[in-house]
This record gives sequence, structure tokens and C-alpha cells, in this order.
Amino acid sequence: MLKEIKEWVITIVIALIVVFVVRTFLLTQFVVEGASMAPTFIDGDRVFVSKISYNLHDVDHGDVIVFDSNEGDAYIKRVVGVPGDYVEMKDKEVYVNGEHVDETYVSYKEDSYSDNFTLEDLGVDGEIPEGEYLVLGDNRPVSKDSRQFGLIEDEQIIGKVFIRFWPFSEITMNFSD
Repeated sequence: MLKEIKEWVITIVIALIVVFVVRTFLLTQFVVEGASMAPTFIDGDRVFVSKISYNLHDVDHGDVIVFDSNEGDAYIKRVVGVPGDYVEMKDKEVYVNGEHVDETYVSYKEDSYSDNFTLEDLGVDGEIPEGEYLVLGDNRPVSKDSRQFGLIEDEQIIGKVFIRFWPFSEITMNFSD
């Protein structure tokens, strides 16, 4: 009996260590709140976020990321501009380095929202500086994103969304464009 208890304790301790390592260094879950990423993600969706993804490769255009905001909340948004890019929006269309971006994932373009901006409007002269990114929500009329709070920094990025696991009927992987 004592041997069985010891084996159970060891098994539980090992399981807790594995969970701690995975949650601390590899991945975490995130619950989507609000409609800023609709229709890609809706309120209540649950996703797994890879914390090590950007240790293996760079943040890229179209990546869906979770990051800490300057207001203490974590947000989920799509990367539109990376270091070295010049980004602007004209008539609700995004241009990166002068080229139109085909954003098939963007919803509600017919709704009214601020449809023009440049990096200068965000206080950036020229291109996006090293270690900073421009992020936008897919549901532009309601999204609080770089248009309001400016560029985000490397240190704010928690990780890259790689799978929606809830609701089960909507399990999806790979949200990059």
C-alpha cells in the first residue's frame, strides 16, 4: 500500500512539473473576448498560443498573435506591419510598402470606421522601427488596435496563435494569411 501511494505521488509530481514547463515555456491558452477579430475569432473562442514560435522564426505579415497591452489586458490581433515596412490605409484598404494587401479575412468593410491612416498618424517617421509591429483586428469598425494605441514591441508579444480548440465544432489551425 505504501509503495502504491509513493508511485502515485511521484506520478502526480512529474505531471505537475510537465504542466508547469509546458505552460511557462511552450504554450498557453487564451480566451477571445469581444468581436475585434470576427469572423476569424468570435467572443468565447479558445485558442492555444505558442510561446516559443518566435524563438524559432520571425514575426511575419498575417500572423495572428496574442500580446500584452499597455493597459494590462492581453489582445489578439493580426500583424500587418513588421520592422522596415511603411504601412498606410486608404479608403479602408491596407498598403504595405506601397503594395495593396489582399485581406480576405477582414470583415465589415462596408461599415463606417476611420478608413485612412499612415504611420505618421501614429507618431512614426518613415518605416516601422526594429522590434516594433503594427497590428490590426479583422473586424476593423470595432477593433481597438495600432490605430488607437500605436505600435507594439517585441517584449509585449506572448506568442502566435496556432489552433482554435473551442468550440470543438470550429477547431482550426494556421491563421496566417
